[in-house]
Amino acid sequence: MTERIAILVDSCCDIPEEYLEKPGIYELPMQIIYKDKTYLDRRDITAVEVYDGLEKEIPKTSLPSGEVINQTLDEIAADGYDHIVSISVSSGLSGTYNFLKVLLEDDDRFTYTTFDTKQVAVAAGLIAVGAKDMVDAGKSYSEVVDGVAKMVKNTVVYFCIPTLEYLRAGGRIGLVTSVVGNMLKLAPIITCNSEGIYTTAAKARGMKKGQKLMLGLVNDFIGDHKDYLLAVGHGADAAMGQRMIKLLDEDGIHGSKQFFGQVGPALGVHTGPGLVGVGVVLL
Repeated sequence: MTERIAILVDSCCDIPEEYLEKPGIYELPMQIIYKDKTYLDRRDITAVEVYDGLEKEIPKTSLPSGEVINQTLDEIAADGYDHIVSISVSSGLSGTYNFLKVLLEDDDRFTYTTFDTKQVAVAAGLIAVGAKDMVDAGKSYSEVVDGVAKMVKNTVVYFCIPTLEYLRAGGRIGLVTSVVGNMLKLAPIITCNSEGIYTTAAKARGMKKGQKLMLGLVNDFIGDHKDYLLAVGHGADAAMGQRMIKLLDEDGIHGSKQFFGQVGPALGVHTGPGLVGVGVVLL
């Protein structure tokens, strides 16, 4: 019997829009909570709308509701899928992975494997892209699971932000040192450590220097690898995002597939506008 494999992601994975539209990919929206209203991430609020409101209120974020997860699992079953490969943003930053695991354990309709990517945003999204490509290439469930496990070990994200104010406000500061950044215009370059917690990879004076430092870090990570997925995300600053793509391009860094886009609202809440980030998955 043919295995019908669905890929399940949460909205913090920032999976590229063109993949979200493919059959067999399902996204669980995080909740973005304001005092007077709760929105579903990437469904009924955009990152730009979040940024525009930050002066008035920094919202809170919460994992997808049990109701939404169960509705999505019902939809996956109704669409005829019997296997799920679930890819979640780092459990060090969100409770989604653990909550979803509990709900899947209670659901006997699927053979499933849950992955804690220990990553965030485009890096987690690229792992989902790689998983979907394997499914579309006709790989078996066990081959896809093995492939995802390998990708999780070979993924990195770097992002540079103009201020730590929002990470601090959201309690997601992790191991990022609270440098007196605003006075010195220091732009920290943040990555996820092996536990999936934010930590400082480098500090730059200003965003342009930060991008050059990120270029060096990405280069070191890729080394001699020729086959990799690449994504650049930006926080309502497409020009700075395009500048990062140009730097990578001029340095000969081209993914076998590469993506560019605005980061999602949930990440926007925690990082604020102006972010530029790069994710790489070695294949």
